[in-house]
Amino acid sequence: MNIQDYSLENAQNYAEKVRLLFAISGKPTGERRGREPTSPQNLAQQAESLSPVSASLTQALAVQQTEADPTVRFQVSVKLLAKALTDLEISAYLYQAARYEEDGTISPNNQSGERCAADLGSIEENLQVILAKKEVSSQITERGEREIRDIPTARIELSNTVEDTLDLILKRASETGESALSRVMGLGITEFAQAVGFVGRDIAGVLGQSENVSRLYNAFRDFFNRAYESVMELLGRQLAETAAKQVLEWIQELKEGANLIDIVERFYQTEQTAENLQQLADSSTANLEQFITAIQSVSKLDAAYRQQINWAENVLQGFKWFGTLSAAALPQGELLIAALCITLGGYVILVGADYVDSPKLTLLNCVPGVRHIVEINLANHEERNSK
Repeated sequence: MNIQDYSLENAQNYAEKVRLLFAISGKPTGERRGREPTSPQNLAQQAESLSPVSASLTQALAVQQTEADPTVRFQVSVKLLAKALTDLEISAYLYQAARYEEDGTISPNNQSGERCAADLGSIEENLQVILAKKEVSSQITERGEREIRDIPTARIELSNTVEDTLDLILKRASETGESALSRVMGLGITEFAQAVGFVGRDIAGVLGQSENVSRLYNAFRDFFNRAYESVMELLGRQLAETAAKQVLEWIQELKEGANLIDIVERFYQTEQTAENLQQLADSSTANLEQFITAIQSVSKLDAAYRQQINWAENVLQGFKWFGTLSAAALPQGELLIAALCITLGGYVILVGADYVDSPKLTLLNCVPGVRHIVEINLANHEERNSK
């Protein structure tokens, strides 16, 4: 069985068990009709059955992250984000159920007029992405294409496309990065250093220090850990640790009054890249077809990057389900969520750097970015002609 088949088999098993966990009598979440859990023990048992499947799927997706094909790596990144969000929703749902059990009140599935922690519709949407049934493509573009008939027009169009794409990616990375890092700005130096220290680590031991040891509370913490694992595999644990240390430096600058967009621009160097590529476009003797290929390829990058950013934002929004958790429920909860925010903030900025081909990025090279696309189409033409 090849890597992709193994990953798909894990995804199908995961989706089936997620649907079973959330299935309500007479109201199935997807293709399979399940019965409503009749007791906290039954719900805990279903969660315990799902947990190793969730872990196995994360590992399978992590292996696919090593694929050389940038399209596969893009799709796997989105799947990991969708899975992290699903595991967060499961964790929040189990936390709610654990509290109901502890208080001796009604089950979240039996609430009338109240929304439970899990949004069944959004969970099914997540599963469709994980199962590759919903289109996840790095080849999406919103830019209106018009016919280009001559080289002078192509030069102008390429320069405009490069400038627009670089600017949009810079803004998206800065906005989402700020959303992630704003969650940790209130931490003191010691707390922030502790949160950075959690990035990339195995946190099962930390979660095991809880005073709440019922099966549902254990399941709630277990799925928080599963979400954590999925987020860490976006970059890989080693790179996530390195990125967290870089984020620590950026946070210090922010506390001193700097703006994140200025920090990111210094890292991306988009203005310099735009100038260099405009010079290349002006001097290149590439033919019209090569210019058009460069224009079309660059124009697709922002939409592809935006898909990843939107899912990262969804995961960040998912943290609101947990509110302020007691240490008895989730040991070091505030710092663990901070570690996830730091990782996601670092992820969106580093991936954006990959899309713009930042000259300062040496740790990540997953996609052909703006500079690479233009150079491969125009600069290589000059090299071929000189031989």
